[in-house]
Amino acid sequence: MKALLTSPTTDAGCISLKRSIEYLSKQVISIEKRIKEILSEDASMHKNYELLTSLKGFGLVVASQLIYHTGNFTRFDSWRAFSSYCGTAPFEHRSGTSIHKRKQCHYLGDRKMKSLLSMASVSAIQHDSELRLYYNKKLAEGKDKMLAVNNVRNKLIARAFAVVKRGTPYVVLQQHAA
Repeated sequence: MKALLTSPTTDAGCISLKRSIEYLSKQVISIEKRIKEILSEDASMHKNYELLTSLKGFGLVVASQLIYHTGNFTRFDSWRAFSSYCGTAPFEHRSGTSIHKRKQCHYLGDRKMKSLLSMASVSAIQHDSELRLYYNKKLAEGKDKMLAVNNVRNKLIARAFAVVKRGTPYVVLQQHAA
């Protein structure tokens, strides 16, 4: 793509696209810088950000969104309440004695946070051996792939709340097992 944009035969449309890409890249860098400044201004937010980024799959965007949506972990009492807010908690569907459907996540959850957690869970499955084993175990049990990803999402939420509540970074247990 860069070779195409730097060739002398490039038309005005490609040059305009190149300028737009450069402008948007600068905007992303400045926004990320501003987010880091805001996080560093408050000591508790900065500490929670550092704790959250110790988890595999959590970077600047997911950690800052978690801090924002949870009100720096003061808005929700437990990870289960936040899971329900995001729409990742499975709910059973029943109607008397005749209708029994499989458990499903509620459609009214916060879609932005749910999609960020989905991306974080896919990254965590690739880079965290514990979550990869957990995901593969769920698939071996015959669970659907999206159900297994949802389980990993909930596990990440539980880990995030545990890390912040404990006040210590996440430690991989397999490294310290005898």
